Amino acid sequence: MGEKIKTLSKGRVGNSVIEIELNHPPIAGADRQVHIQTSRFRFELDVSEYIRYAISLLHAEARLKRLKNID
Repeated sequence: MGEKIKTLSKGRVGNSVIEIELNHPPIAGADRQVHIQTSRFRFELDVSEYIRYAISLLHAEARLKRLKNID
């Protein structure tokens, strides 16, 4: 597991504090890592995987707003 570069975001989901952090690659030549974590779990992604995941969530949010006529 790579060393933390910086915290990208931090907030609350329910009663848990969730943190999204950018980390150095675990081995030389690998992609940087993004950890989405709370005190109970950690979800680890390569930066390219994280970007695809984030775009999917933004797309889903836009579709939901369009379907429900939410501004």
